[in-house]
Amino acid sequence: MSERGTTVFTDIDWARPGKQVGHAWLPHSGHADAWGAVALPLAVIGNGEGPTVLVTGAIHGDEYEGPIVINELIRALEPSQVKGRLILMPAANAPALRAASRVSPLDGKNLARVFPGDPYGTPTEQIAAFIHDTLFPLCDAYVDLHAGGSSLFIDESAQVVVTPTLDPAVRARAEDMARWFGAKLTVITDNMGDPRTSCGAAAHLGLAAIAAEMGENGSVSPQGVKRTRECLARVLARLGVVPAALAAEPPPSRRVRIVPRGGNLLSPGDGYFEPLHGLGDTVAAGDVAGYLHSLTEPALTPRALRFAASGSIYSQRTFGITHQGNSLCVLVEDDAEAAA
Repeated sequence: MSERGTTVFTDIDWARPGKQVGHAWLPHSGHADAWGAVALPLAVIGNGEGPTVLVTGAIHGDEYEGPIVINELIRALEPSQVKGRLILMPAANAPALRAASRVSPLDGKNLARVFPGDPYGTPTEQIAAFIHDTLFPLCDAYVDLHAGGSSLFIDESAQVVVTPTLDPAVRARAEDMARWFGAKLTVITDNMGDPRTSCGAAAHLGLAAIAAEMGENGSVSPQGVKRTRECLARVLARLGVVPAALAAEPPPSRRVRIVPRGGNLLSPGDGYFEPLHGLGDTVAAGDVAGYLHSLTEPALTPRALRFAASGSIYSQRTFGITHQGNSLCVLVEDDAEAAA
């Protein structure tokens, strides 16, 4: 138990070798069940000396490629294939996964924006605290598998979350993980200055951590599942927890950062957004990004929305209906540090 305490209990013995498949249980007293608990699927595969690596999926409940591949590993991996310990959490936000929702139906909160959590807070805050206080201290590295979810089309990528206080050695290990993950893009990001993501919290504790984006628009992409499977196997081999033959060099991956000023095009009002560009397109500041329509007022001329910066399109909103403040698209540019 952490110094902060916890209400979460589990049938997993962290020190026991072999494969254990079970749950962490979060007590939850709701209207339909006064003495119930939320089941968070959990597996541990341990074998001898080596690193401990945590892999999570469904931090957001409308992102499915990660959970599919993690469950494959739980079924297929034998302890003899592992060196060290692999902790697998396919449905970190199980209530949201069951609801096919980015946020939890139990409290409306986003698990990727509440770390380090609160062990006696709302259900989502308690899940974050369990991961932060119980799982992270066991680990040497962390891989968080995401997809764009219902609201985004997004390019395949591995993100390295950086903050002004990030230990350079931790960042270097995370960047090595991202290179060997081998996604199309390696994205260096400060997450709009918000440190409350799982990877941001892990890095603060000294864990090398990456967050991968391997699908989009709330669907299950066959290519996304295939690439998640390939990329995760390669980074686990690089970390030494699931040894396998590796090439002499990691696959090519374009290293970029989110354009720092004007790279996130936010909707200035309500309406329906008609984009003029697709993922990967290169655009310039002043180019028309698309048109904001008022479909119930035919006499109104659609409003042209222009890019405030130059770059290439990394993500774009899935939904046509748009409200003021929604992210319509995010731009990336080649990372200057990589070219230095």
